[in-house]
Amino acid sequence: MRLATAILLAVLLIAGRPAPLHGDEPPAVGKVADLEDRLKTGLRARRPEEHRFIERVVLLVREGHLPGKLVDSTYLWALERQQKYPYPLFERALRIQADRLGVDL
Repeated sequence: MRLATAILLAVLLIAGRPAPLHGDEPPAVGKVADLEDRLKTGLRARRPEEHRFIERVVLLVREGHLPGKLVDSTYLWALERQQKYPYPLFERALRIQADRLGVDL
């Protein structure tokens, strides 16, 4: 009885996993897309130029020119400092940090 239960459990666990589809995007790409959504939503970006700035930041992270950890820490810092509308603080602080790294935003 225990063996049958163990086999059933193993089958259910294996069957519950989605099979990887050929041509799926690598996990890093999904994380970058999540970054864009998180930044636009969390920073409450409203104007087109704000959306363009965030898209540029995400592109630089995807290309490896801007560290994702730096963007994340700047995002969290801006949220802590200004919860109502954190975008201006984020942009200003990230521009300063990127300038120190020699990255043109």
